[in-house]
Parts: sequence; C-alpha cells; structure tokens
Amino acid sequence: MATTIPRPPAAAQSARDRKCPLCGRRPHRPCQRKPQGDHLARYLDAYTAGKLTRAYMAMVLGELVVIHHGAMVRDGAR
Repeated sequence: MATTIPRPPAAAQSARDRKCPLCGRRPHRPCQRKPQGDHLARYLDAYTAGKLTRAYMAMVLGELVVIHHGAMVRDGAR
C-alpha cells in the first residue's frame, strides 16, 4: 500500500504511545522502520482505550485499501 495518511501529530502519537498488540513493538517505536508505519491494530487499541476520536479513525480507515488488523498505517506529514 503506497497511500500516506497525513495525521495530526497528537493523534498519531497517541497510537504510537501504546505497545502494538499485533507485533509487540514497544511504545514510541514504529512497527515498521522503512517506510515508517504502524499496524492498524495499534490504532484500534488506542481507539478502544479512548485515545483517538471516532472521526480520526474514520479518516484512517477511509484511506486504507485493505482493512485488516495487520494493515500498515504509514507515517504521513507530521
């Protein structure tokens, strides 16, 4: 997937502040290094914990071609 999802820094950081439930990557580190990105599972976890808004998650999901908990959400403009 080559789509980059621009995200507000605070919202993107809220997802990355949590450990990835899929790959176990520690907080503050991307699930994938090049290009940097995180598993959708990390965003879903942050949403469930109340760290991300419904509108923000709709934006993230609207940009994905394949919706699967293992999908990568790549870093956008910060």
